[in-house]
Amino acid sequence: MKKTHSLIALLSYSLMLLFVHAETNALIEVKLFKDWVIKNECGFGNLSIKNTGTSPIRLARDAFIFGSFQLYARSLPDKRAKYRESEIASEFKVLLSMEDVEFFNLLPEETHVYEGRKFLLPVLTPFSETMPFIVSIYLGNGFWLDSEPLTVKGVFPDSVEDLATVPNNEQIREEVPGAYSKKLTLVTCQNERWLYSSGYYPVCPLSLTSKIRVEPHDNKALFKVWDGDKPMIYDFKKSVIVEGPDENNVLGKWTRERKQKAEADNAEVWRKKAEEANNQ
Repeated sequence: MKKTHSLIALLSYSLMLLFVHAETNALIEVKLFKDWVIKNECGFGNLSIKNTGTSPIRLARDAFIFGSFQLYARSLPDKRAKYRESEIASEFKVLLSMEDVEFFNLLPEETHVYEGRKFLLPVLTPFSETMPFIVSIYLGNGFWLDSEPLTVKGVFPDSVEDLATVPNNEQIREEVPGAYSKKLTLVTCQNERWLYSSGYYPVCPLSLTSKIRVEPHDNKALFKVWDGDKPMIYDFKKSVIVEGPDENNVLGKWTRERKQKAEADNAEVWRKKAEEANNQ
């Protein structure tokens, strides 16, 4: 009986040591697709998350849920309290109580890349020539993971040209109750041309000289955007390019390539862990 008690005590002590020494940390690699913003712009990017600690990191599986309840950007050097920290914590508690929201654990040394959605990263600071900020992930209980500082430049566009207003069909209004129209514009700045949605949301880069036109596609919430003779498919709901050449579909290209690298890195992590387990 004493041996049993000793074993339980030893296991309890080992678990306590594991808990004490466990740490939550991550390398957050943020990809911004341009280093400048126009006034009132809501910049966008994607990210990879590598668990560099010893504890699992709990993340929402759905990219929309993650972007809405766990991913935030804030200006430097402002404090978190300015960015409704208590409200974020309350909303996250409600999210945890919802049965239909799925989470997963990103295990130590593993990397995750979200697909199918661009993440809006607004820099909530007065518009200026340089605007430093960080991207943060909220894990609950007041705990945050932060990226390294990033900087975007505030610029004034050389020109803004209206291209089209969408939606222009009935089906979108049926599929998306209360759907509003989005104006697609062509913004030229710093020897770059970008497609923007609703004035302040960048979508993708465009060639410097080609004529741009927009037309409905399959009478759904999709539109075909022609950059010269190169067609792209624009998703009205997500405000992203879902098909198109890599030089236009920069979000899709980076996400595809970064996910492939993450899968290769994870496979190597799993191989090493299996090898270590076999040698014990």
